[in-house]
Amino acid sequence: MAIHPVGIRGIHAVQSRERRISVTTWSGLGLLALIVSACDGPRTPGDSLSSRASAPADQPSARSPTTVSGSGEPTRAPAPSAAPSETTRLLALTTSAYQASLAVDDDAAYLLTSRAAYRLVPGRAPEGMEVELGFGATASRHALVYWSEGAVRETSKRGGDSRPLAALAARPQLFVSSGDDIAWVTRSADKRFSLGSLVGKRASTAYASPGAIDAIAMLSDWIFFVERPTGSEWRIGAVRAKGGAPVFTSARPGRTPSMLVARHELYYYDGNRREVRRLSPDLRDEETLVSDFICSPLAVAERVYCANVEGVFELVPEGRPRQLAKLGEGRAVTDLAANAKYLFWVSDAGPDKLFVDATTLGESP
Repeated sequence: MAIHPVGIRGIHAVQSRERRISVTTWSGLGLLALIVSACDGPRTPGDSLSSRASAPADQPSARSPTTVSGSGEPTRAPAPSAAPSETTRLLALTTSAYQASLAVDDDAAYLLTSRAAYRLVPGRAPEGMEVELGFGATASRHALVYWSEGAVRETSKRGGDSRPLAALAARPQLFVSSGDDIAWVTRSADKRFSLGSLVGKRASTAYASPGAIDAIAMLSDWIFFVERPTGSEWRIGAVRAKGGAPVFTSARPGRTPSMLVARHELYYYDGNRREVRRLSPDLRDEETLVSDFICSPLAVAERVYCANVEGVFELVPEGRPRQLAKLGEGRAVTDLAANAKYLFWVSDAGPDKLFVDATTLGESP
């Protein structure tokens, strides 16, 4: 399967072959006029991998967010001291924001749509290439990973021919990666969920769930997941990619977190309590980073970053979340990703239209 470049030049709109979408870029810096959805939702419409029904919208709390002090006690956060950062518009596409996702490495962000990938670096023109990614694709250290023609496949982030990694009959719902390790979640025709991974050149089942799996992440050779074993309660589990006995947190009532983020530790937003929480990889130690604050979606790099109806924020230890981008009316952030230099986000800019924006991450207060 050959991968062909999509031409994107200057600031003029051009037509790519991905559904004949229009691609527009902007140079320089400008203030962003967007609004972030208050829904505790994932990168696609719906509140989990197992359900496509929209979740009830969270409403911003009238109280100030609280953070956890060094003693472990909640403290009321002081007001932020810095003004929102400037943002750069990197890309505009006539395709649904709910069918696109972001992946990042140390050098760039990658917008992944069903038929194309776009390499995005602030200050440079986007680089696009046609590739049949389908839905749920991810990026490993060196390649884009996706399912096509009965196999898990990869192609270089710089383009070229794709190559099969392992035969896999059914399309996974979502891929995740950690370095060059790859895992996925599948849902069978009879609604049974399982976690798969690559073991050598073979696709292997790492875990079969007795219920539903609503989110997954990967850290080294471990797969972490949010599971509803019975439907009324949820728990976070972990299993080695090669399989073995899983471990779990205790079961908890309420709506499940819609996403997990793994970076050294695990992070998630508990919409039931309006808390951003950090969980150790052994699932034993857990702490609240901020309370009375909506954070959906979230991203983690040097710090934790959140989107909500008021803007895009950075969580500050023992301080009020610092606003990085102030958002206008009529926009919804559908995905958020960060590396050491930049924070990137995708926003719904209207029917079948999306924007990708970024802000530079300077020294945190």
